[in-house]
Amino acid sequence: MKPWVRRLGQGALLLVIWGAIFEIGLRVQQYFGPLDDLEMESVSLNWESDVLNHKPAPEKQNLCIYGDLTGFSYDRQFDANGIRIIDDKALLAGCRKPMSVLFMGDSFMEGYDDENTLPYQVAKYFRKERDICLKTHNAGYTSYSPSIFIPQAKKLLPIVRPDYIVVDVDETDLYDDFARYRKLIVRNERGQNVGVKASPIGHECSVGLMEARKHPLYLQRFAAKAWLSLVHMPAVTKKYRSDDDLALFGYSSDQGSNLEQKYAAPLATFKHNLQELADVLKGYTGDGSRVLFIFHPHLENLQPDADGRVWNDLVSSTVRAMCADNGFLFFNATATLKQRFGGKPEEYYWPGDMHFSFEGLEEYSNAVAAFMASEMIKPHD
Repeated sequence: MKPWVRRLGQGALLLVIWGAIFEIGLRVQQYFGPLDDLEMESVSLNWESDVLNHKPAPEKQNLCIYGDLTGFSYDRQFDANGIRIIDDKALLAGCRKPMSVLFMGDSFMEGYDDENTLPYQVAKYFRKERDICLKTHNAGYTSYSPSIFIPQAKKLLPIVRPDYIVVDVDETDLYDDFARYRKLIVRNERGQNVGVKASPIGHECSVGLMEARKHPLYLQRFAAKAWLSLVHMPAVTKKYRSDDDLALFGYSSDQGSNLEQKYAAPLATFKHNLQELADVLKGYTGDGSRVLFIFHPHLENLQPDADGRVWNDLVSSTVRAMCADNGFLFFNATATLKQRFGGKPEEYYWPGDMHFSFEGLEEYSNAVAAFMASEMIKPHD
């Protein structure tokens, strides 16, 4: 046998051996973890909505374009209207006619398991501290923003018929409204937002994962996911967002002058959506006294960077101005949480993630509840 043939055979054998080792390793991590899910059983197109862009499945699902970096596993359920189903019997025990509150927001409102959510913690505060019963309806879901709140509110208000409405708007919403959803909004003949179509980027991602799981070998699936993530999805994102010159949180960290002028286009979209949402909420409540907009800080709003600067108030001031124009209540929790978190605010957020930890969420919820008790919900109501 010629040497080059022998070396070729040896190389092929080594390739097979290492392939087998990696295949076994990937299957082992799938069984004990997984660190990288190669079964992808939960991936489907059930999340797509032409009214709310994306919607929760009745049981826990994994949206591939919205990462969960907390490392915390929990179960959650939603009803047909996208409202969390929770066990709040203990909070409502003995209550004859609890007041109802509809909570709207993104993942910060959605929260984690039943008790680690802002609506549950608010109801707990009112029952314990004020002896007031609240029936809370948590309609928060990951990456929802004012453009989605508009059709969502139109759908939910006649169904839930809440006594009060609380809407959580944060730093991410300026980006979401402008970069993610602006081109997907469907308007009727009067120019009103009647729905936000499903994202073609999310669709491509889900379809790609569904194709990847068809491969019989985990090594093939791993390679397919890597290609999807590193090659295909960046190209898809560029295709659909090529002219959206807006970086997430770039406007938040910007310390330059004339920010209103610099971000005029994104702010115009954001302000328009906020006002359209305000019109929907006023149409239901008749006035603004039963509507509260809340704003929570990210870690960068509290912890100075290397130059000693924190994020600006471009987003929060925009929401505050809208509330003032419409007679809504507004609560910015930044100052309160800065005091409560002390000199170590990072201890109240998940490491490597923008979201509150359980302790941070509890502090935020108690701050919101105290404001609601003082300014919004009174015992005689």
